[in-house]
Amino acid sequence: MARHRAARRRALAAILLVLSIGLLTLYFRESPNGPVHRAQEEGLHVLAPLQNGAARAVKPFRDGWNWVADLFRAQSENARLRREVDALRAGVAEQQATEEQNNELTGLLGISKQGIYPKDCKFVAARVIARSTTAWYSTVTISAGSSQGVKLYDAVVNDQGLVGRVTSVTGDVSEVTLITDQSSYVDAMVLTPGGRSAQGVLAGSVTGDLSLQYVDKSAKVSVGQLVATSGMKGSIFVRGIVIGAVSSVGQQDVELYQSISVKPSVDFHTLDLVMVVER
Repeated sequence: MARHRAARRRALAAILLVLSIGLLTLYFRESPNGPVHRAQEEGLHVLAPLQNGAARAVKPFRDGWNWVADLFRAQSENARLRREVDALRAGVAEQQATEEQNNELTGLLGISKQGIYPKDCKFVAARVIARSTTAWYSTVTISAGSSQGVKLYDAVVNDQGLVGRVTSVTGDVSEVTLITDQSSYVDAMVLTPGGRSAQGVLAGSVTGDLSLQYVDKSAKVSVGQLVATSGMKGSIFVRGIVIGAVSSVGQQDVELYQSISVKPSVDFHTLDLVMVVER
């Protein structure tokens, strides 16, 4: 029984194969107006509405699938672009920080070449690692101490000018009192090209403002003139370290001295790398 069914299936397959070959042969040999071509056109005519209907029915599902796929692709692309932007931003920040540090280091190296310091003078480079947390004191902590040769009352400078003096030393860190602190006093002078420099004492304040005190009323002082250390005998600062520039000058008849305000050349808000001048 099984053999008869297999034989019938093989016979049916052979008949269909012969018919297919015959139809293909007839299709390619007959003219475009032949019966096989007309049958094909009629079949397409009948099936076309069904195909269009099926396509319209499936289109929302296909569009939805494409939308979901595009959404996942867009999210993946956005995540990749964000990673690239973050990497580029980090690279730019690192490059800018490196350039800024290189510029500061170049400026610090130039300090030792200034003629105001003795030839045997030694310098210790350090970084600001902490700042005072109170409004009453202007101090910073630097990353150099007695192990590096720093001593009490050593002067501290950077490429912009005078920063302050060392007031506390431990093995690897030191505390520096800035010239803006209310306890800071520095022998200073107003530089007058071709004339006699006006001598005075630079004083800090609670507000961080600088004033040049004890300048005689007869001294000619103008806004914009440079102020530097005077290097008086016994001073911890050598002569000629830039402090800042005169920002205002006032006089009162009842006062013996002029009222002079000084704008520091050092930007204490961005203070980072400094140089300790060993005495």
